[in-house]
Amino acid sequence: MSPNSSRRVAEWRILLGLAVAAPFLLTCWVHGDGIGYVAYLRSAVIDRDLDLRDEFEHLASHIESDASGLPARLLRRSSHRPGIDSTFQVPKTDPVTGRVTSSYSIGPALAWAPAYLIAHAVTRARGVPDRSADGYGGLYYLAIALSTLGLGAASLLLSFRIASAVAPPGAAFWSVFAMAWATPLVYYLYLAPSYGHALGACAAAAFLLHWWTTRHADRPLVSFRSGLLAGLMFLARWNDLLLALPALVAEVLHWARRRGPEATPPRRMLSCAGAGLLGVALAASPQLLIWQYFHGRPWIRYPTPYIGFTPEGLWGTLLSARHGLLVWTPVALLAIAGLVVLARRERELGLVCLASLALLVISNSMVRDWWGGASFGMRRLVSGTPCLAVGLAVFLDRARAALARWRARAGSAAPGRAAPGAAAWSAPAIALAFSVWNLLLLAQYALGMISHSGPVPLATIAANQPRVVARLLELAGEVAR
Repeated sequence: MSPNSSRRVAEWRILLGLAVAAPFLLTCWVHGDGIGYVAYLRSAVIDRDLDLRDEFEHLASHIESDASGLPARLLRRSSHRPGIDSTFQVPKTDPVTGRVTSSYSIGPALAWAPAYLIAHAVTRARGVPDRSADGYGGLYYLAIALSTLGLGAASLLLSFRIASAVAPPGAAFWSVFAMAWATPLVYYLYLAPSYGHALGACAAAAFLLHWWTTRHADRPLVSFRSGLLAGLMFLARWNDLLLALPALVAEVLHWARRRGPEATPPRRMLSCAGAGLLGVALAASPQLLIWQYFHGRPWIRYPTPYIGFTPEGLWGTLLSARHGLLVWTPVALLAIAGLVVLARRERELGLVCLASLALLVISNSMVRDWWGGASFGMRRLVSGTPCLAVGLAVFLDRARAALARWRARAGSAAPGRAAPGAAAWSAPAIALAFSVWNLLLLAQYALGMISHSGPVPLATIAANQPRVVARLLELAGEVAR
């Protein structure tokens, strides 16, 4: 099979896996941060205004009653009950404009809008009573959930294309498989589709792939497209704009290193810079306009105590039992190791990915709740999925090669035959092992067996893994009856 055919087959397998899991995992509901995102959408489409008070009041009080899907049925039988953040998920008026505002980005609402409008049109066309076309529950939440799943699928396909540029298709596939099932992304694809993390991962993957395939082009149109994609990252999650900085630094350093006839003319450099800024401004303009409307100025007002760097937040983001990346998502350690290896071979891509992850960690440490509140894993780092996918693909490829060499030297198999065949199982074994661990952890979280916002020691997680299997079987029997 040719490399292109192998890549296409891998992409279809990624999509098939996501589709097969959907009936069992997809939860059509709005809770947590989703309240702030959906408030924009429902108010604009149904009420045709941006008075968000009634949306906040309804969404916060109908979390479970409007929910549908198999996990929602299991949730009602578990000890977990979703809560509300009194700072961001209740109606709050701006002190200058007096308008009830949302402290969340507008990007997810815009991304969901096409499917949401279709759901509204279908609901009205079915001739049901007007109260059923109220923008809540039913087809509306299904439209949001499917949009999120589609964006997540796109993020994984784009991540696969980046990873397959630096590793064989097999290693890239199992890397992306692990990103889908062994990281917090799976929760925000299926069980929390009203959050914006899938859109953040998709925008980041699109930006990284575009930069890597067009790097050093020195053409204004390329810079404009890069600017648009950077602006989309800002629309998805404001701090994700930081992910564009390492690539920008790489381009500036490339310009600075060129000398003589190969040097980029100053006029061309200014044209590229201007085109990039124009792209960012155009893509980011909906958010700036929303802030202007709600706050009377084109930026947001956060409560002062919410922002502030702490060393605890910096190290906690990585190592804390309170959702720390390397504790709740241990496969990330292998991915980071792979990026370090990659930085020696493809210096630019490796360093850009490492720097992007570092910026996400630093930005997360600068907010009061660096643990992400009631979060499954370190959710604010989900936008780094494409970087982790690249690193893990390199790690899996190196692990396979190292195992093949070790088995050949040990004489346990004939070189060129059994040794490579046995080594080929290393990537799926690693990806599947971490995925099973993460899915069982997700079940613990969803069923309320562990704290959602407090620290959970690794020993507790391990002890609960066999227990959660028994609990899932018990709940499945109750639902089947």
